[in-house]
Amino acid sequence: MAIKVLMLIYRKPDLTPAEFRKHYEDVHMPLTKKVAGDTFPLSHTRRYIPRATTPQDLSATTEKYPPVVLGGNPADVGVDCVTELVFRDKKHMQLYFEMPHSPGAAAKLEEEADNFAAKYPTVLIEDCAETTPDRKPRSNFWNLFRWRR
Repeated sequence: MAIKVLMLIYRKPDLTPAEFRKHYEDVHMPLTKKVAGDTFPLSHTRRYIPRATTPQDLSATTEKYPPVVLGGNPADVGVDCVTELVFRDKKHMQLYFEMPHSPGAAAKLEEEADNFAAKYPTVLIEDCAETTPDRKPRSNFWNLFRWRR
């Protein structure tokens, strides 16, 4: 059964949102794919939180590049990217998360993350419920049986 993991990536404060994204995409991801090899997830989806593209007056906010929010307080949104990893099974996930701690090039991957990420808490997603306009809520369990096109 597929296993999903979410990583909540926080940008280092000395980087602009554009620098953060560029580093993640152009430096970190190619290195991750190379080092992970066969342990790379089935998918590695990055969803970036939109932020102001020019520095804001810090007297109005504590964040130089505040997030664009549809509701709530922008100060409550510290995350810059929500990354979803999908693995074949528990063993696949374990191998991937052991990889950055192994000796050699893999150990450098975790060090490299410090170049753009202030922190990146990682959580396991056990279940997901989905509601669509034409259907009642359903568990993610049943989505496993749908064919992907």
